Amino acid sequence: MRTLRRHARFTAAAFVQALGRDAQFRAQAWTTIVVGLIEVAVGLVPALLVFQHTDEVNGWDVGLVIAVTGMAQVAMALLGAFVVPNQAKMTDYVRRGELDGVLIRPVSTQWYAAVRWMQPSELWSGLAGLLLVAVGLAEAGARPSAADVALAALWFAVGLVAVALVWTNLGYLAFWLESVDSVTDLMATLLSAGRYPVAFFPAAVRTILLVVIPIGLATTLPVTALDGGSDPRFAVAGVGCVLAGALLTRWHFVVALRRYASASS
Repeated sequence: MRTLRRHARFTAAAFVQALGRDAQFRAQAWTTIVVGLIEVAVGLVPALLVFQHTDEVNGWDVGLVIAVTGMAQVAMALLGAFVVPNQAKMTDYVRRGELDGVLIRPVSTQWYAAVRWMQPSELWSGLAGLLLVAVGLAEAGARPSAADVALAALWFAVGLVAVALVWTNLGYLAFWLESVDSVTDLMATLLSAGRYPVAFFPAAVRTILLVVIPIGLATTLPVTALDGGSDPRFAVAGVGCVLAGALLTRWHFVVALRRYASASS
C-alpha cells in the first residue's frame, strides 16, 4: 500500500509540474489546442464529402461517423497528453544514459518512464471530441441507455489502454534500435485511421485496427455500444486481453532493461 501511495504521489506531482510547464509556455499550449481543433475539422471533411452522395455506408450514417471521429479525437487527446510525450523520451533515456538517474529513484523504473512527461494542453481537443460525439449521436437519433454508456466507456478504456500498451512496447525498441522516431511516426499515421468506422476498410485492415493497432476498440466499438449494437461479453474478453498485454509489457521491459549499458560503464 505504501508503494502504491508513493507512485500515486509521484504521478500527481508529474501532472502538476506539467500544468506548470503549460502555464509557463502559454503560446505553445495554445498552439497545441488550435492544432487539435484543426485536426478535428480536417478529420470530418472526408466523411462529410462522402455523405453528400449517399445516406449510409456499410450500415453507418453520417451522425454515427461524426461520433466515431469525435471518439477518436478524445482518444488521441489522451494519448497525446500522457503516452506520446513519454515514448518520445525513450531514445534519450537509452542513448544518452539518462536511464541511470531513473534507475536509482524510489519508484518503479517502468512506471517513471511511462508517466514522467505529460502535456495537459492536449486534453482541450478531447473536449471538442466529446462535443462531436454528442452532436453525432443526436444527428443519428441514438438514445443510449445508462447500460449502453457504461459499455461504451468500458470499450473506450479497453481500446485506449490496448493502444497505449502497443505504443509502449514499440517505445522499448529503443533498447535495440538507434532511434524509435520512425516507429512513432508510423504509429501516429496508423492511428489516424481510427477516425473512421472499421467497417469502411477491407477485412485485413479491420484486423489491424482491432487487433494489431487496436484503435478501433476505442473509437468504433464505443459508438456501436452507444447505438445499442455491442455485446458486453466481447468487452469482458477485451479486459482479459488487456491484462495479458500488461503482463507481456512488463516482461518486455525486464528483458529490454537487461540490454541497457549504463552511461558510466
